[in-house]
Amino acid sequence: MLFRSKARRFTQGQTIEGTIVAFGPEVAFVSVGGKSEAQIDLAELKDEEGDIEVSIGDRIQAKVVSASGGITLSRKGVRSAETQRELENAFQAGLAVEGKVESVNKGGYEVRVARTRAFCPLSQIDIARTADPAVHVGKTYTFTIIEFKDGGKSIVVSRRKLLEAEQQATVDAVRKSIVPGAVLTGRVASVLEFGAFVDLGGGIQGLLHV
Repeated sequence: MLFRSKARRFTQGQTIEGTIVAFGPEVAFVSVGGKSEAQIDLAELKDEEGDIEVSIGDRIQAKVVSASGGITLSRKGVRSAETQRELENAFQAGLAVEGKVESVNKGGYEVRVARTRAFCPLSQIDIARTADPAVHVGKTYTFTIIEFKDGGKSIVVSRRKLLEAEQQATVDAVRKSIVPGAVLTGRVASVLEFGAFVDLGGGIQGLLHV
């Protein structure tokens, strides 16, 4: 799906770069090239203390969420989608949504996302197999929408895909830190006659020779 904004054309889900040009009460305005301007919620530009972490003139990268009434960007994902339109936008753009696990059956979980019922297969609720599937009931997680059909009547979500992406990011960061001369912190995973295996994070282990 393509959206045209004057001189530039954008694809939903596309990651673009723009410059902060102004702040409003609830959104920041971002120049994204030519005469094109987008907006992004201020909440996505705040740190853990609630302070805005960017200034006018700063460049940011964000995804195109929609172009209904103007180009809307997101850096962190649609965390609190409230309408079918927002859910469909999240699916198209590959953004995350929050959902509450309401019940479990033989096939998977019923997840309430906004006012909509979604389905999460048992295998997609976590990376590791859960001995007691009921432990997830009542909990609110972040999911990615992997299927959106019939105008939102059939929605399938996955938490596992997000967890795997986070795990891979950790692995990549650990691998980059493993260079000659680097000082690393790890946890001893096992001890054998010839040395100890040390867990460095992200599932990577190093051998500390005896």
